[in-house]
Amino acid sequence: MQPGPHGYPQRQRGIAAITALLVVALATILAADLAWQLHLDMRRTESALLRSQARQFALGAEIMAADALRKDYESDQQDDEFCDYPGERWATELTLPFEGGTVRGRLTSLQGRFHLNNLAATGTRDNAVFEQFERLLEALGLDPGLAPKVLDWIDPDQSEVLGGAEDGIYTLRRPPYRTANTWFTTTTELLAIDGMLDPEAPDDKVFRLLERYVSALPPGEKINVNTAEDAVLISLSQDGSTSSAETLKANRPYCSLLTGAGDSAFMDDAEGLVDPGFANEYLDVVTYFFQLKVLVTLGTAQLTMYSLLQRDSNGVVTTSLRFFDTK
Repeated sequence: MQPGPHGYPQRQRGIAAITALLVVALATILAADLAWQLHLDMRRTESALLRSQARQFALGAEIMAADALRKDYESDQQDDEFCDYPGERWATELTLPFEGGTVRGRLTSLQGRFHLNNLAATGTRDNAVFEQFERLLEALGLDPGLAPKVLDWIDPDQSEVLGGAEDGIYTLRRPPYRTANTWFTTTTELLAIDGMLDPEAPDDKVFRLLERYVSALPPGEKINVNTAEDAVLISLSQDGSTSSAETLKANRPYCSLLTGAGDSAFMDDAEGLVDPGFANEYLDVVTYFFQLKVLVTLGTAQLTMYSLLQRDSNGVVTTSLRFFDTK
């Protein structure tokens, strides 16, 4: 075909070339997108596999921790001295390396902390425990005025104690909510309590300071004087003096609580500082509830597991609570 005066055949060839280039470009884009999606699918599958493997390593560490607590109970039976303290093998932090990662685990006695639910263990205010909580707040440099608000959070009524806060305070917030009117199940509930966060400059520094000294164990559990930190020991003292902590831990570990009950009795050192009646009702030298924290690093995955382990009076260890924090 001969080109016309206006060169139409050449123009048609140009359009065909542009069309071919567009087809190649679209095919290249589709191929690149498919390759990228395949890469993402492979990464997601790899991450899911690593998380699953890390979870199994963490559960294995939980089994090891339970075994360590059982062996500690058996050792106490052999020695005929039932007491738990940080110098025992269960309290040793372990790091176990393996091909491709590590497992780190540590057991902590939760009964070395102040038990929030004992503020109203029977549904009504326990004055001795309430006063102890006020002393703990003072020892930490926090406002003792938080104590009645924490009490109102768990007591079953809607009557505000002096300085407390019930639904009338919380339903005015945005979003509104109500008090629990039952025992704490986790210490993070404290964040919802009036005064725990500064409304002018919201941060959780008050909660972070308080959290390590409190627990949400079942009501009626006692404080282990062998594992209590200084602030908790100060709260046990009737005068709340900072020097009392040194006196109350001078001869730890104690395997007997009351004077005359055996060697190294706690009340031998606590006489004049801790009321004997209070000690008998609220203190102990053993731990039944432990927190296990496990950190598993496997490849690019990192998993943290928290377990609440309960060891009963027969040495049987069960997992009461478990949750994971995956990165």
